[in-house]
Amino acid sequence: MRGGRKWQALARPAVILIATVLASTGCGSTAGAPASATPLAAEAIVTAHTTRLPASDPETQAIALTQTVYAATREDNAPGAIILCPQVAAEAFTAMNRITHMPVNAPLLYLGSDGRPSAATMAEMKRLRPRGVVQDGKVQVYLVGTADPRVAYEIERKLHYKVRTLLAPNPVALAELLDRWEAALKTDHADEVVISALDHPQGIAYGIGAMSFNAHMGKAFAWVYRDSIPDATRRILARRFGGAYMYLTGNDDVISDRVAAELSRYGYVQRIQGPDVYAANAVNAGYKDFGRNFGYWIGWKSRDFGWGISEAGHNFVIGSTADILSVIPAVLLGHMGKHGPTLLVAPDSVPQSVRTFLEHARPYATGPRETVLNFAWIIGDEAHVSWRVQREIDQLLRPRPTSLAGIESAAGDSVGGEVRHADSLGAGRER
Repeated sequence: MRGGRKWQALARPAVILIATVLASTGCGSTAGAPASATPLAAEAIVTAHTTRLPASDPETQAIALTQTVYAATREDNAPGAIILCPQVAAEAFTAMNRITHMPVNAPLLYLGSDGRPSAATMAEMKRLRPRGVVQDGKVQVYLVGTADPRVAYEIERKLHYKVRTLLAPNPVALAELLDRWEAALKTDHADEVVISALDHPQGIAYGIGAMSFNAHMGKAFAWVYRDSIPDATRRILARRFGGAYMYLTGNDDVISDRVAAELSRYGYVQRIQGPDVYAANAVNAGYKDFGRNFGYWIGWKSRDFGWGISEAGHNFVIGSTADILSVIPAVLLGHMGKHGPTLLVAPDSVPQSVRTFLEHARPYATGPRETVLNFAWIIGDEAHVSWRVQREIDQLLRPRPTSLAGIESAAGDSVGGEVRHADSLGAGRER
């Protein structure tokens, strides 16, 4: 039996509560609760330590995320703006790296396959009622990438929102355009620059964790190729007065040592790497780089890059390598709410590197605060992240067993075998 009435009755009030918590704990001030559950958020599937936001396609997934995060009942719990992007992973990835963070506070919604916003997306944009970015002339919508500029006129005519077009013919040019735009918005260039490989088939997947930190903290971003550096990226790096701090997402199979050495002409280079995409993003979750940055005595500031998570009591966003386009807008959950990194899993298994990291971030039974705060969002329907994976993630976030009997029980329910006990909320599901 797949999700009976009892399960739905439990899931719906739980997700309303979670959406309320999210709306009150973002990077900015967003106090307030939704009057009622929005349709997609009400379909969330909940266990004690996880909530799944199920959707079968990226466009619907993006809407489910905004319905969960933004109550939009008044100005202070609405987004500042909306990013509107074609369903092109590299363009969405670039936009979320650069636009989402404060002072913009923007979720990402996708255009339809025809290049126009669907009726569902238009309805969600109308519900969100973005308040406008004060530092950018009260812009409410950013139309990015290779989108048709006529979409801007459609939004202005139908919704009466102010639209800024940030259009570029390719992701490399888009990254440079957004770097210049954000420098004007914030009157400075961020010295910390995340760098990902555009031409590697898993370049975006390797960089998804670092991108979630950018959405959370608003650092810079640029593209390279595996064996070369585009001129646009050289210009981005040359604008950093005193040199850049560059963080390469991937090992030397993703971004070559030759490129890393050439990048060092522009500043300080480190790799956030692992043997595969799962390990690389687990490493990213625990990675922290801090130290002296450039500045005069009246304007000096320290460098502080990376999640640096090595203890219990954190939020995680769990997505599948099989559906990266849906995971990209989900980093919003690390920007608004219980901030936390993005981890990738396979559709039907939790890779050992992710399992090991979550074991490090597992609370003890004597730490109730950490137990309450240990939580994961599961992105996508069961075709992308199976129910078995959700159950395993839930167990990995539970308190460690405190007795020999508990250890033996946990071992019986571990990844090697089928999870057998009832769901944490008391509603079992037969598979």
